[in-house]
Amino acid sequence: MEQIVARLLQLQHLPVARQEFSERVHTHPDYPSLLAVADVLDSFGVNQSVAQVADEQLAEVGFPYLAYLERGSGELVLIRSAAELAVARAEPAQWSGILLRVEGMRTPPSEEQLAAYRQERTVTRLARWSGTALSLGLLAVSAYLPSWWTTALYLLALAGVVIGYLLIGREVGATPGLIAEFCGGDAQPGCDSVLEADPVHLFGLYGLPDAVATYFPWQAGLLIAVALAGQPAAGAALLLAGLALAGPVVILASIYYQVVVVKAWCRLCLVVDGILGLQAVVALLAFSQQQVTLRALSLPTQLFAGGGLLVLTGGLLALKQVLLRQQATRQEKRALLRTKNSVPLFTTLLQQQSRADDWEFNQEMVFGAADAPIDIIMVSNPYCVPCQRTHAQLDRLLALFPELIKVRLRLTGSNADVGRFPTTTQYVLQHWLTHVRGQEDECLRTAEMLRAWYHTMNLDSFAATHPADFTGDYSSSTHLLTRHYAWNRQQGITRTPTLFVNGYLLPPGYAAEQLVLLLPGLAEYFLTQEQIQQPVFAEAATYSKQ
Repeated sequence: MEQIVARLLQLQHLPVARQEFSERVHTHPDYPSLLAVADVLDSFGVNQSVAQVADEQLAEVGFPYLAYLERGSGELVLIRSAAELAVARAEPAQWSGILLRVEGMRTPPSEEQLAAYRQERTVTRLARWSGTALSLGLLAVSAYLPSWWTTALYLLALAGVVIGYLLIGREVGATPGLIAEFCGGDAQPGCDSVLEADPVHLFGLYGLPDAVATYFPWQAGLLIAVALAGQPAAGAALLLAGLALAGPVVILASIYYQVVVVKAWCRLCLVVDGILGLQAVVALLAFSQQQVTLRALSLPTQLFAGGGLLVLTGGLLALKQVLLRQQATRQEKRALLRTKNSVPLFTTLLQQQSRADDWEFNQEMVFGAADAPIDIIMVSNPYCVPCQRTHAQLDRLLALFPELIKVRLRLTGSNADVGRFPTTTQYVLQHWLTHVRGQEDECLRTAEMLRAWYHTMNLDSFAATHPADFTGDYSSSTHLLTRHYAWNRQQGITRTPTLFVNGYLLPPGYAAEQLVLLLPGLAEYFLTQEQIQQPVFAEAATYSKQ
């Protein structure tokens, strides 16, 4: 599902890294679902909309978009043209009319998001260039093979190497996007049925994908040896020609298994059958033209070929086990993160934490929506680098969900201010009181002021653009500074940054950036709790009057 969405983002040239998007979807508590996709798109600042569109209005919807089909557990398909729309609507029982559209970015991407996107693009380009160079090098080998039939076998073996890579990649989770496109959609019932049944399964380790991923690279390796060594290795080509004649037996067994046993077609398996069939034809022609004679096949050649096959098989199985363990670890981590990102667990943990006095000061540094359901108090040290990162993360959350959260700031002192007047904390408060507080855009100015401070964390640089006058009366900033310090002592603040969510200390294991998937559900939870409590408070007020 997430691979299809990532493809749509790529078509729209939106700055969202495919891998980062996929990981975030996998860790959404409602994965796999359309809600998970929509929430994750929101978390990246993508302007998206989900709606059920009537058949007569489909012509008004511009391409491209994603359509949700009621196939299996639900499938998203990419619709780029009227032809693809017709294919998606071919089975009315599966067509839901639910469309997901993406229309640019509703908020500019963060620096971290842009960096991840650019890095992924760079890595992708390097991988493509490396793959192209490797492919050209392998193809160049064919020019040094001694005959037409060895060249044909070699080129077919290279095609088999690609299929073997796809099959092994499917097992270890490395090629889901390629498999989805090749097998025709997000779900591949034919490929899955045949490959999961796996008629070739030896010792619980060696299956059909392993056989394909060893046989064709082994063929290609032997023919490369023929090209490099010439006549001394010619017997290896004869061995391959002999084995190619057995291809029709494998093809018949494969077709029988797909038709009779599994009753489903696997496109990847059919491609393998086609390669084996063509290799058999090439070998048969070579034998009929008397270009191949098995009498030239020597014992050393057989030992060399057999040893190479054993080494290749052992190496592949060892590498596959390592990759499978990594995949299992990754899946376990995703499952844990899905649980961690669930609102019920978070609110349960939250309400087990210590609760702070969350009454607002008369002079409160606030940015965000004043009536937002999520109220975050951040305790910050002006010279704290983790505070700098946390402030940037909260800034990003405010940009993504401006109606859902507000942030209040409580400042601490710093050892860097010992013996200095004014201290950095008081200077920031004095500037805020005299130049920001009371302005129409106070919240925006407060956020800009804090952003400017944490950009430099240097009082002289900050003062050059944010003046504060201490030649006159500065008692207001002194009083506010005292309130900040007293509140911090009252709450037992010992480290910064410290975050409180609706009065409760943020649970261990959570950070500001990890709230991005929680915020929509968390806002709904707090609004519901507020609605439940309002009648209780009203009843209590009535009782007190009586």
